[in-house]
Amino acid sequence: MRSEHLLKLLQEKELHTDRPFDGCSEAEIKLLEQEMGIRLPESYRQYLLAVGHYSGRLFQGTDMQFSQLKKLQDEANELLRENNNPVVLPAGTFVFSIHQGYEIRFFDLAEGDNPPVMEWYEGSMKGIIKLYDSFEEFLADSIYQHTVIKWLD
Repeated sequence: MRSEHLLKLLQEKELHTDRPFDGCSEAEIKLLEQEMGIRLPESYRQYLLAVGHYSGRLFQGTDMQFSQLKKLQDEANELLRENNNPVVLPAGTFVFSIHQGYEIRFFDLAEGDNPPVMEWYEGSMKGIIKLYDSFEEFLADSIYQHTVIKWLD
C-alpha cells in the first residue's frame, strides 16, 4: 500500500486526532537503515513514510513510532529474558512493535518487500506464531479493527 493511499484510508476511516498524521522522510528511513545495517521491506517503508512519527488513533498504546525503533530491538530481547522464555528471536528479525510490554510483533528482513508478521505473546504456550501472511495484511486488519472499535465507543 503506497503511503498516499494509506493516509487517505486513515482519513476516510476517521482514525485521525487533533494532531495531524506525521510521516518520516526518505532521508530519515535511509539513515535508520544505515545505522542498523539493514534494508527495510517496501511495505513497511511506505507505512513509515505515511505515519511513522504519528499514526493518530491507529496503534495508540503501542510502541512502534519511528523514534522507538532502534530501542525496540533490544527491548524485545530483554522482555524475552525477563520472562525466562526459551524463545530467541531469529537472526534477521526486525521488531516493529511492542504492545504494553507483553506482545512483540516483528518480521524477517529476508522475507521480501511484504513479509509475514510474526508475534510472541507473553503467556502463550505456542512461542512464536505467524500472525499475518504479510505486513500489508496486518496493516489492513489493524485499520479495520480500530474502525470497529471507534464505532463501538
